[in-house]
Amino acid sequence: MASITPLVFSPTVLLALWGKLRGGDRTRPTPNFGWKDSVVDIVVPAKNEEQLIALCLASILDQDYAVRKITVIDDGSTDRTAAVVRRFEQLSGRTLELVVRRKSIGKTPSIREVCRQSDADAIVVVDGDTVLSDRNYVSRVIEELFRNPGVASACGEVTPLGRRRGRALVAMDQHLRSLVSELDLDITKRRSVMRALLEGMTYIYRSALYLFLQRFLYDGHVKLFGSRLNPIGCAVAYRTARLRDCFDYAQPRMGDNLSSSEDIFIGHFFAWKGWRNAQVNGVRCESLEPALTRLPRQLYLWSSSFLQTQYYFQDLPLSLFKQMKRLFRRDRVPAGGERREVREQYRAPWGEAYTHRYGRPMGLLDSCSLLEKVCYPVVLLYLAIFSPEAALLTIGAESLLATAGVFAVARNGDRVRSAAMMLAATPIRVLSLGVDLISVLKYGLDLATGNRNWRK
Repeated sequence: MASITPLVFSPTVLLALWGKLRGGDRTRPTPNFGWKDSVVDIVVPAKNEEQLIALCLASILDQDYAVRKITVIDDGSTDRTAAVVRRFEQLSGRTLELVVRRKSIGKTPSIREVCRQSDADAIVVVDGDTVLSDRNYVSRVIEELFRNPGVASACGEVTPLGRRRGRALVAMDQHLRSLVSELDLDITKRRSVMRALLEGMTYIYRSALYLFLQRFLYDGHVKLFGSRLNPIGCAVAYRTARLRDCFDYAQPRMGDNLSSSEDIFIGHFFAWKGWRNAQVNGVRCESLEPALTRLPRQLYLWSSSFLQTQYYFQDLPLSLFKQMKRLFRRDRVPAGGERREVREQYRAPWGEAYTHRYGRPMGLLDSCSLLEKVCYPVVLLYLAIFSPEAALLTIGAESLLATAGVFAVARNGDRVRSAAMMLAATPIRVLSLGVDLISVLKYGLDLATGNRNWRK
């Protein structure tokens, strides 16, 4: 989510607006693979998720798509994550595969191991602190995944998971009520006033920002380019073969250092290959958000990962210059590529060789995002030091525009509440630019010192 600046005075917003006004590719795809016949495995990487892992699994078992296997990876937890999974399996009567590691190896290696061992057509990765809110979440993302041959990943929308919502989910499920009672899990317990305040502030910030990003920004980018920069990592479906291609490319070159957020790296690898990251509107998942005190670290990891992927896939942000060079030389883009007999939306040649020579349309989004991430914090800091009035005026105007944007894209009945949340989140959005500035400085230091130990 931190690939793009949270401010609305930005080139990426203009690109989204262009996409919203123009609309998407109206080509009617003719897939040669029936998505209903696809074999799907779900993997749930978890570390110290005893409070929410049962809610996650209950939402997976409630899906209307018959998945073949559900694998839970307890990656070196120091709490009762494995015990909760085993007891939930007993109460639900459903078979779950549980892998328990004494020592953590990280989310990326865990997913890679499952991917290389699986012969499924698709793998759905669901984080242990995430709940699939809609029963058709898996079926809709799998349908979108196989609707066009060029799609490599598909995800729905994400919203924050609040404690009150968690208690409501427990109350509606007999197995969850029994489990919480037996193991004395604190998902239903009240928090201290300070803890509730810190979590509530993050909830307000993320609720408004996610709404604006997904309903306007990412939706506009998908309509314009056919793809997001990267999928949401907490609940995403991948074509197994293409995810395996990503790991096969990365491991001999960088080991497990797939930047500090693997979904951003994977999404950019797909874009580099000419594949797409699809977003499905109308189906949601909910993910637990950190308290406000932990939010800066999460934003730092996301922001750093975006910068790191620009180093690994430099052809993408350089796409604009490649296109200018092509026009100057009058170099015609070949119409070839892999021979595909089916009709598809946003048809483009596949392969990194094409990207290296001609770039990709998505690269313009990378260029704009990189420009915003580097320049916006510096400009705002300059104004704050040398012209505080201009800085306050800029922030005020931006806040009003952002609030109006959220009001426009929110559902009827939620517009006033959502707009108020966006306005209240202004201080956190502005402070997040400071996180971007720190990540840019650290990235520059890494480039200068040769440090490439970029791992979550």
